[in-house]
Amino acid sequence: MPNLFMESGIKGVPGLELSPDKIDLLSKINQWLQYDENSISETKYRTEADEDYKFYAGVQDTAEVVAILGEQNRPATVYNEIKPKVDMLIGMAAQSKREPTLVPVGAEDEAMTEVANGALSYHRNFSKVSSKEMSAFEHSIKSGRSFLYPRIGGDNPFEPEIEVHLLRGRDVVLDADSVEYDLSDARRIFISRWFDKDDIEAKYPNFPAAEIMSLSQNQLGLMPTFFNAANEKYRLVECWYRKFVNMVWFINPITQVPDSLSEKDWAAFKKQILNGIDLPNGQHYQSDTIPEYQVRPARKIFYAIFSGNYLIDEGPSPFNYNRLPLVLVGAYKDEDENRWFGVISMAKDPQRGLNVTRRQLVHLLQTAPKGILAFESGAIVNIEEYEERSSEPNFYLEITPGKMDRWKFTDQPSISPIYSNLDALFTQSIKNLIGTQDALLGIQTSSREPGVTQEKRIETGIAVLYTLFKNFMDSRSLLAEIMFSLIQQYDTTERILRIEGPEGEKLLQVNSQTNPQSQGF
Repeated sequence: MPNLFMESGIKGVPGLELSPDKIDLLSKINQWLQYDENSISETKYRTEADEDYKFYAGVQDTAEVVAILGEQNRPATVYNEIKPKVDMLIGMAAQSKREPTLVPVGAEDEAMTEVANGALSYHRNFSKVSSKEMSAFEHSIKSGRSFLYPRIGGDNPFEPEIEVHLLRGRDVVLDADSVEYDLSDARRIFISRWFDKDDIEAKYPNFPAAEIMSLSQNQLGLMPTFFNAANEKYRLVECWYRKFVNMVWFINPITQVPDSLSEKDWAAFKKQILNGIDLPNGQHYQSDTIPEYQVRPARKIFYAIFSGNYLIDEGPSPFNYNRLPLVLVGAYKDEDENRWFGVISMAKDPQRGLNVTRRQLVHLLQTAPKGILAFESGAIVNIEEYEERSSEPNFYLEITPGKMDRWKFTDQPSISPIYSNLDALFTQSIKNLIGTQDALLGIQTSSREPGVTQEKRIETGIAVLYTLFKNFMDSRSLLAEIMFSLIQQYDTTERILRIEGPEGEKLLQVNSQTNPQSQGF
């Protein structure tokens, strides 16, 4: 791939000159973003997702179809059979109240596990995680994917808060070559946010708004867009990526377990060993010998926040867990295109067919010729009255004596039963593709069926939705793992928690360890 960032002649923002390594980083992440954003998996996903959202909202016709119907003076009626079935899937997920919990390995871990579960439950409630998980599931079944972003936030920098943000699928650009559901093989991810000029300059006074605007307009098609002229908003991109760095592995002389440090931290650690280290338990460790060590490359997580040629911040991940900090909530996967899609994508074709069939049927009923009164001249006495009152229920025809056989009504043309057959076919196809049969929708199909048989049928119907709910379960578990890691790392404030369950009468104090730098409670 050509180095478009460097070819554009931009070496950084004037007055904010960058070092060569940071210019190289900006060049790389812009190239990565361009490659991933223009991949088939991303471009087709965004096209399909936009259409899927419209189908759910009842906007199911193209402009050409609406124009043709308008020329024929026919309404663009939509018979939305998709929305109630999607709503039913959302309701099924909402009825599952089970939340991820920590499980003790042995009996000695039970007390700490109960405290840890209480802390996790507190932070889930504080961040409204259950509601955000449901919103993520809703977006995933509509458009194919969404994301949960556990991060550290809050207004008080001295007491950071653990937050969970919901990101729609269109707000994130994934590594085009990543295939694992947990993103364990993803080399990078990009999170986009759009801001007004006043908001972005209030937070970043040196933000070169004019240059970013010019760059996006002049490099259209060559580089990612960072300015939207339609709403005059600027794009900030948060990139998380992996790269190999040399790590020093050794047996920690203090803990006697294998440990690793970066080369920079290893140099500082060696000096501490020679000079002496004060331990949390009041002891002092010092040694004249350096532990045996080996240098091995390892993949570590880094981040960069940028907008075009403006690098806001970059560095190693501040989190203890060595993974990309996004949790994917996906529906179904097109393995050929490496693209996520939702339940609506599969049901769009039968929904279109249903709209066409019912519109045509209504049109035929409105325009089909009715039965015609045929009579010999003079056979009907009150023909003028017939023209005015024939639709009234008490109207009668008066026939001239001797001419009872000189009049008749012609038969009304019949409409082919193929329309009702197609209607039933398309309706059932939508149920089959989404996986919502009558039993799941609460529709009674038989009054004599035993209750046990009905329950078995419902269980069989739910089995069709296994992939959808299995992915949701995996996402919730992964989110709980990341949140607990953040709790161990950042939740250093001493709290009094009331623990639910058998030990609910006790009040337990957490995060009261002697050394606030140590990990854990």
